[in-house]
Amino acid sequence: MTRRHGLLGPRAVRLIALVLALVMIAGLGAPYLLQAGVPLWMVLLLVLIVLAVPVVAVARSDRTRR
Repeated sequence: MTRRHGLLGPRAVRLIALVLALVMIAGLGAPYLLQAGVPLWMVLLLVLIVLAVPVVAVARSDRTRR
């Protein structure tokens, strides 16, 4: 029995990458926005919008390959 994807499957790797990207984006930009007086809910919304662009692009490219 051989493993094709190492210890983690492709879904787990994508999930980990998504979480790391979210933390990185929020960690870099959020303190400055909060200090400038932007409400927390708006900062979280902006983080989700910024993160949605590459996620949608990867999802679309994955569908076109099949």
